[in-house]
Amino acid sequence: MIEFVHVSKAYGGQVLLRDESFRLLAGERAGFVGANGSGKSTLFDMIAGEAEPDGGRIERMKDIRIGYLRQQIPKGADETGLLEYVEKAAPDLEGLKAEMARLEERLGGGGGGEEESAILRRLGELQSRFEDMGGYGARARAAAALTGLGFGEEDWERPMGSFSGGWKMRAELTRALMAEPDLLLLDEPSNYLDVPAVEWLKRRLGEFRGTLAMISHDRYLLESLCRVTMEVAGGRVTRYPGPYSWYAVEREKRRELAEARAANEARRREQIERFVERFRSKNTLATRVQSKIKMLERMERTEVPVAAAGGRGRIRLAAPPHCGREVWRCEGAGFRYGEDGAWVFRHAEVAISRGDKVAVIGPNGAGKTTLLRMMAGQLAPVEGSCRWGHLVKPGYQSQETAMGWDGTLDCLGVMKAAAPDLPEGELRGILGGFGFSGKDVEKRTGVLSGGERIRLAFARLLARLPNLLLLDEPTTHLDVESREALQEALAGYEGTMAVVSHDVEFIRATAGRIVEVLPHGGGVRVFEGGYDGFREWQARAGTAETPEAATGGGDAAAVAAKEEKAARHQDRKRLKSEMRKAEKEMARLEGEIAELEEEQGRLNGVLAAAGTESGERASAGRRLKEIAGELEAKYAEWERAGAERDGLAEELA
Repeated sequence: MIEFVHVSKAYGGQVLLRDESFRLLAGERAGFVGANGSGKSTLFDMIAGEAEPDGGRIERMKDIRIGYLRQQIPKGADETGLLEYVEKAAPDLEGLKAEMARLEERLGGGGGGEEESAILRRLGELQSRFEDMGGYGARARAAAALTGLGFGEEDWERPMGSFSGGWKMRAELTRALMAEPDLLLLDEPSNYLDVPAVEWLKRRLGEFRGTLAMISHDRYLLESLCRVTMEVAGGRVTRYPGPYSWYAVEREKRRELAEARAANEARRREQIERFVERFRSKNTLATRVQSKIKMLERMERTEVPVAAAGGRGRIRLAAPPHCGREVWRCEGAGFRYGEDGAWVFRHAEVAISRGDKVAVIGPNGAGKTTLLRMMAGQLAPVEGSCRWGHLVKPGYQSQETAMGWDGTLDCLGVMKAAAPDLPEGELRGILGGFGFSGKDVEKRTGVLSGGERIRLAFARLLARLPNLLLLDEPTTHLDVESREALQEALAGYEGTMAVVSHDVEFIRATAGRIVEVLPHGGGVRVFEGGYDGFREWQARAGTAETPEAATGGGDAAAVAAKEEKAARHQDRKRLKSEMRKAEKEMARLEGEIAELEEEQGRLNGVLAAAGTESGERASAGRRLKEIAGELEAKYAEWERAGAERDGLAEELA
């Protein structure tokens, strides 16, 4: 369907693609992953014909229809009503409608005769095509899609210009889905979507029958929808024929293999160079030395793949200070903004205990952030009560925390502003735990990536070491690997946590309880279990459109993976032990060779001395012959040990 042939592309001095060739086949569902700025969106622009390659060519299937959801909304639609804007998504349908309207006007002109018959035949053909393409149901499908993404019927006639950026993005997503193209390009489709909308999108894209290519940091969508993963990194596009979970494992295997091969090649080169240096002056070994030099010239160098996100950087969370068993409780709590405002929620009953990991979910605007701010003590309930437990120290990080700093401040300055009484050495230690070491602490916040800003925000938050972490959309602006690092850190955090997030995979991995905030003041519900159990409960209660199938294979797969990892670990231990033995043997032989060469040099000196007696000369000559034979044998043993060691290194790789 789409083929890149030796394509090169640079932007702003950065090489995005370097002589790359790859294909996107008809019917495939491909997820494109890689660090922010690696060139994924530019690659989609080239597929859509909105950008040209610097070199090479892009071949597209003839008459292909491409639907493209961009991260930027096109201008010129501000006065168009929402439903009309979405309904006009398919240009073919719009063209048919326009032609049918013209023909109907001509029929009203009273021409009669053969001309009228021809118009009627043509109108019938167009109406049949229009029906086959789903034109008569387009408005209903558009309304259903808008409802699935959170729009109400009262929004349908509102002009596009009256919506916020996030809601405009939802409308653009609905429009892209409505077009039913041959190839659907989606650039970060889950941005601005809450959890219910992400679930709807997953179902809708699962029904799409064309070719799907999606850029996303949402591992849940990647895993659910994409059967092929394309990694964009270091100017290359690497195809992995599997979903995201398989890609994540296979990528590390390939990288480890390449690193092991490169290290083995380096050791082999060093070994050969050592041989050449040691025996260059030996006339008897001149042929062998020249052979080794040619071997060095012919040796290949394995290229180690560039990490998709440049290395994710580990986040370490220290053990929190102790607190009472009950951390936070609200009883009959209700909140509204202003005396006459609508209730966000009422009669909320939530209790959080020490060590709980809670995910607060619900539609956008339902009141998730409001509830989190009540937990932080930033908002007081209008009715009912809220209270912290004994010795509870909350730490709140909002969506804006990491983005609102003065760009001229460096990382250390941010920490000093948060904890001015802590010694600089202690602040540097905390920063080091979040991947900022050495000169990194002097980086200005204005040049930090999204992932670095989140890590700095956590370092700043933990300078005062809370035992109740309250996190509002912590994965926003993070690439996949940074999300995984944060997820791993929070899963192992020993304190209590409540998090608002639309990242389903993040919620599944970190939360053991679900607090659902219902829309339109519908209240707050607590589910004592993880996200998958919550979805099953929703389905049984009739509150989910489609039951999510519970898979019993997850635990078994985890056990199998653990056993495989243990077996690989034992093999590696055995191979490393044998390698050490071979290296010790090489070192022993090198020592014996050095002793023999030293004796050889001394005896040659005896023969060269003018005062050496004939008996001593004869004895030295006999010993020199013996040494020559012993050295030849030692050289052969040394090479055999080196070959054995190289073979073990290959097997280890």
